[in-house]
Amino acid sequence: MPVPIILAAAVACCGISGTVHSADGAPLRAHVQFAGPSRATADSDANGRFSVTVPAGAYRITIVSPGYAVAVTDVVVHEGERIDVALEPIGAGRLREIGRVSVDGRLAVPHTTVPSREISRAELDALGYDRVIEALAGIPSVTLTRPDSGTASATTVVSLRGPDPSETRISLDGQPLNNANTGDLDLASFPSLVLSAVDVSEGLGPEDRGGADTIGGEINLVSLRPTATPQRALRLSAGSFGASSVELNATGRVSRFGYALGLGSAHAGGYVHDYPVTLQVPDGNGGTTNVATRVGSSTALATGLVNLSYDFSPRSTLRLRTLTVDGRRDEGAAQTAPADPANDAPGAAFVGSGPETSALSIRATLGSLTLPLGAGTLAISSGLSSNATAVTRMLPDAGAFSPYDLSLTDRLATTKAEWTRNVGTASFALGTQTRSEVLTSPDQFVTTQREHATQAWLRASGDVGPRVRIGASVESSHWSSFGSSIDGRIGIAYEDAGGGTLRFAAGTGFRAPLLAELYTLPVADLTPDANCVGANGNPKERAEHATEYELGYGKRFGRTTVDATLYRTNLRDPIENFYPLGTTCPNGVSTVVAQSFPINVGSVVYQGGSLRVAHRFGPWFATAEYGVNAAYPTSLPDVVAANPTSGSDLVVGQQFAGIPIQAFSLGLRYAHAGMHGAANLSAKSANNELAQGRFATLDAALGKTWRHLDLTLAGTNLTNAVSGRFTRLGLGTPYPLPGAAPAPRDALVLEPAALRLILTIR
Repeated sequence: MPVPIILAAAVACCGISGTVHSADGAPLRAHVQFAGPSRATADSDANGRFSVTVPAGAYRITIVSPGYAVAVTDVVVHEGERIDVALEPIGAGRLREIGRVSVDGRLAVPHTTVPSREISRAELDALGYDRVIEALAGIPSVTLTRPDSGTASATTVVSLRGPDPSETRISLDGQPLNNANTGDLDLASFPSLVLSAVDVSEGLGPEDRGGADTIGGEINLVSLRPTATPQRALRLSAGSFGASSVELNATGRVSRFGYALGLGSAHAGGYVHDYPVTLQVPDGNGGTTNVATRVGSSTALATGLVNLSYDFSPRSTLRLRTLTVDGRRDEGAAQTAPADPANDAPGAAFVGSGPETSALSIRATLGSLTLPLGAGTLAISSGLSSNATAVTRMLPDAGAFSPYDLSLTDRLATTKAEWTRNVGTASFALGTQTRSEVLTSPDQFVTTQREHATQAWLRASGDVGPRVRIGASVESSHWSSFGSSIDGRIGIAYEDAGGGTLRFAAGTGFRAPLLAELYTLPVADLTPDANCVGANGNPKERAEHATEYELGYGKRFGRTTVDATLYRTNLRDPIENFYPLGTTCPNGVSTVVAQSFPINVGSVVYQGGSLRVAHRFGPWFATAEYGVNAAYPTSLPDVVAANPTSGSDLVVGQQFAGIPIQAFSLGLRYAHAGMHGAANLSAKSANNELAQGRFATLDAALGKTWRHLDLTLAGTNLTNAVSGRFTRLGLGTPYPLPGAAPAPRDALVLEPAALRLILTIR
């Protein structure tokens, strides 16, 4: 008799309870399914609460609520387990609208068919980060390309897996922000204070939203969201190089009305401040003259966010979000370097632009409405964004402009509608999108440049067995700038008997030609470079097309999660710059004798993979990630030179300049009894974006919380890696040239170790 009693107790040993709510904090009625040693279901009540009793063991939990994306997660159930489920409304603008389940989400096994991750607000705050690029630096597949300089006041653009930032989409709540001039977005000063998370998606996957016009992946900046209970935070900071900031945010709900507000102001004197240099500039008579001037690296930034929502019903919500970012940077130190790298003393001879100021303005407004339609949910959104840059030079003829040193205004309007239906764990979506872009740049174009695009897609996913989930999508795109493209993607996730998840995905995508690449100027309007070559456009340029393959496996072992990914991208008709090698000026006269322009040539391969390990032990949490990213052309004419963000000639089979083959990161978090700390070590191999040898940077923070008050000391680049005031001309790692000796590159530098003291009042 005792034996059956013991067995019955074992079978019904473990109670698990939790809550289901929207990302805005509103409770939801949902259906919760458990699959593991046994099967069970539960329904949450009007307050979003549910509970169920199941035997101990590893379970896959699926949460479904009408009008919201399905959540799937793996949980090891013990007695008294509690979970918290936040479901994303359909059409909310996340990269992949999959709900978030929190037991320890950092140990969750990925269920998407291509690599993706979320950098949460808690992770940003733990290290004291106030800029998005600081958080992205620790991801091995991310390259922070610095086309002008490595200093904090210089332009920084992001690429995933490859050398071209225009192949990576930057978005805010799913609203694209890339411009049609360089195809990317300058993230050097983009603040983190108005964000609740940063979503990073690599490659092409069937769960992706927003179009097939991306190859490397997407970085989605998720704005602050309303919260179920009112929250307020005032954040003050002061630190090295005259840095100071004030940030204020407030989130909450009043009945059906939700709000999230953010304001911020930041200033920094810069590592280089009012530095005297002697600059050689043209005198207007064919000669040069020396000018004494001063350069600096100060920055100023003002940010505002308003994010509002109103719930007509649990399935019908109206949202309005607007963001403004206004920055002003002194780029004189970034654009100017000592003529003799060994002599950067005050007053020494320098070359470059001299004093230069860049004013950046970003505006992004998005309105959306979700409502039930038939058996599904219709999500409609309309957005308008603008990206404006105004560049001012005291000495206009001192140095050549790069594509990032031009005054321009780019406006992008998008309208999207998608109908989605969830049936059990299956999901079906049908959508369409239009986008209109207008680019004005008096520095480059006589007339305003325009393009229009329409896209339509069909997406479906679901379980085809107890252990297999399949997702697929097909998309038709038409762009006025290059024509039409039909792309498809498929992904399969298989859960093995040991609780691991095997993932495979294949898909196609494209990168549309940029408006700036298509525009052609008369030869008389071109500006000759040192070789008397003038840069121009190519109206016959075609789109790049890519086919990608992904293979991954993830598994959780108690308090440890291991995940590995392999990928390969075959890029057809890559866009590179044709440059006539061997061109010289006739008799030293500066005039245009030849042209460079973008063309479609040959083929390129991006391939590599990553291994990520996460482990929790008591109050400590550690992550380690190693990545390999090979990117090289397989067939190119010798006369083709790299795109402006690579900056050197290409060689068949040779890794693109500025893309390190190996990258490594190690993260550590601690929180206990009010004490908290974090550290992140990031290492890059040679051939990195700074044209330096191998280096590693360390960021760390240590703090203490007393009820509503937190004091944190945060440091960046504590290793003082590759630091300095100015770019070192010709002292970077050489890069091989076709049929010639390796060409020297300029060594870019980072700011040295810096500290910030941060006071947060909640």
